[in-house]
Amino acid sequence: MQPESPSAGALSAQTLARAAWLVADVARRACDEWDGAEPARAQALALGRRALALGTINEAAYRGAVAALGGELVPEPAEPRDHVLGDMLDRAAEAPLALTTTAVDLVVLAVRVGEHALDQGEADAVAAALVAAGVARATTHLVAVNLVTRDDDPRLHQARGEVARAARALPDDV
Repeated sequence: MQPESPSAGALSAQTLARAAWLVADVARRACDEWDGAEPARAQALALGRRALALGTINEAAYRGAVAALGGELVPEPAEPRDHVLGDMLDRAAEAPLALTTTAVDLVVLAVRVGEHALDQGEADAVAAALVAAGVARATTHLVAVNLVTRDDDPRLHQARGEVARAARALPDDV
């Protein structure tokens, strides 16, 4: 029997955390040669922890939204079902949006670490940046799905802007 798989948001968070740990390792290896290595390492580790925390938040919001859509949540008599559903989907959009921003922050950091990396470190850092950019795109998709009836929602525009920021940060040759 296969174990229960995580939601797309939780998977994105776990993937982002692993990319952050790779960036932290690349920075650690550059400590003797680059003064900014230790702060970069600390930032990468903090982004990895943030990704995991957001993954947990996302998973809870996702499960709540699925329950609400399935009719498992009974609204208070004063609240119509549509209002409860709207609130649950709003909450389900917040964690992926935060993951998008965290992923793009990692893209920018990974590219900077790659510029100072030793040996194969540059390849590792750029690969981590590309993974993080992919996570940003995936979580932006989740924001869009959760805000399906709200194309003009500023959170969707913010997420798409973050994906564009990631694309600008990546090296031209990748």
